[in-house]
Amino acid sequence: MPNVNVSLKDMQKLVGKRLSLADFKETVLYAKGEVEAVDGDSITVDIKDTNRPDLFSAEGIAREIRGRLTKDKGVPKYKVRTSSVSVIVDKSVAKIRPCIAAAIIKNVKINEETLIQMINSQEKVCMTFGRKRKEAAVGIYDWDKLKQPMHYRAYKPQAKKFIPLEYKFEMDLEEILLEHPKGKEYKHLLDGYSTYPIFEDSKGVVASMPPIINSQLTGKVSKKTKDLLVEVTGYSQKTVNTALNVMVSSLAERGFEVYSVKIKYPNKTIVTPDFLPKKVFVMAEDVRKVSGLDLDSKEIVNLLQNARYDARKKKGKIECLYPAYRDDILHPVDVIEDVLISYGFGKIKPKPMELAVEGKERPEGKRARVVREICAGLGLQGVLTYTMSSKAKQVEKIGLNAEKEQFVELANPISESYTVFRKRLYPELLQFLAENKHYAFPQKIFEVGKILELDSKAETRVSEKDRLCIAISGKGAEFTVIKGVLDAVADNLGLKYELKGNTEPALEKGKSASVAIGGKKGLVGEVNKTVLQSFGLEQPTAVLELEI
Repeated sequence: MPNVNVSLKDMQKLVGKRLSLADFKETVLYAKGEVEAVDGDSITVDIKDTNRPDLFSAEGIAREIRGRLTKDKGVPKYKVRTSSVSVIVDKSVAKIRPCIAAAIIKNVKINEETLIQMINSQEKVCMTFGRKRKEAAVGIYDWDKLKQPMHYRAYKPQAKKFIPLEYKFEMDLEEILLEHPKGKEYKHLLDGYSTYPIFEDSKGVVASMPPIINSQLTGKVSKKTKDLLVEVTGYSQKTVNTALNVMVSSLAERGFEVYSVKIKYPNKTIVTPDFLPKKVFVMAEDVRKVSGLDLDSKEIVNLLQNARYDARKKKGKIECLYPAYRDDILHPVDVIEDVLISYGFGKIKPKPMELAVEGKERPEGKRARVVREICAGLGLQGVLTYTMSSKAKQVEKIGLNAEKEQFVELANPISESYTVFRKRLYPELLQFLAENKHYAFPQKIFEVGKILELDSKAETRVSEKDRLCIAISGKGAEFTVIKGVLDAVADNLGLKYELKGNTEPALEKGKSASVAIGGKKGLVGEVNKTVLQSFGLEQPTAVLELEI
């Protein structure tokens, strides 16, 4: 989870209220944070939600606290002044990193704490919300060193040079990716492209190479900086807009002036930042049901206003407008969570559990336990193999037709050994025996485990079944021996069985059979030499597999 370092004195200024360390430890819970460490005036806050980048700064934390402790309620209102600044987006970036958002921040007064918060917020937004700069990369520049309009376009690796941040000499784009520390770290984000994106002004002065590095000339902000340009690039306009809103709203909390920027794409023009609130509806009854609290609509509205919503009761529902810097409201339950945070989890009194049912072992669990006890009583050793398997083991090695066999498969397996869910247990036990040939024979093992099969009638289109598999390997592992084991298992379960002709190609003809027992199916017999060789087994082996 992101850690945010804040100054208690700075927090008091931002909240507009004197706070002791004890007060802060309690109120920071409203911002989903916990105090992790204290060193004098410096406090480390652990934010428990990576989906709230607006809380990754002192300004964002203070804004949440202020909603609960002061009269500053509802959606924060930030004035966005109109500017003549524009960013012209060239079609050359359309397939590389197509989206951009920007804003101008004027009359900034940067002190040590402001600079620290701005840099830290920028980095945390990029690393968490921006998925390590892949989805959103933030650039902050000294606006006085740039000339409008700004341009966002792509260049060939050797076609553009600039001095990257913290360097003293020029490098072309390829050199930056190969030699600069940030270029090496984020080079993979531009792999496969023959041109690289550049953000520059009307005179060709480079501001940055998104999402890699800013330039030393314009991308180094100091206490002397008066005006800022903030931009965000990525693949989704929604994502870059949210990231920009997070950064700009934090700066606006300091009292700095926000100015809009026109983003001119080849086929459209948009204006950023856009602080228009988003809307969601929640039912008071749902709040009561999920929270367990007896809250009326008026109380819910008040709690949401404390949580920085503009809330009101409307036609039996509660209309909730929430800030544009938030992108985590996906369902009414997310709003209910904010109701609970405003109410205070510590105020909720637990109730004793009242269950209308009596807990007991499930029938299938009891059946599996009884079967295991029977097998152990017969002197068999229990083993546990993976539910995941491969078609090679489940089909090819046991002589089945691959075209006729269907499995529950993984869409994107990371290993050829684990691509499907097993349909049979005995191939897994044969593999187990093959991997344990260095131990003395005979080996007598069993497994009670689950298999998965495609089932169009099931709700999930997959049925899950419990099976017993027994394998005996070594001298004397014949049909009569494994049939004797079947007799013992059936007797202990109080069941009768019938043997029919075998259709399993892995079993020796004339020395195997299909089993019908208790309305379920199975197989029993000696494994043929071809299958034994495919697993690298030399000892005679017999298997029994039953549905249980």
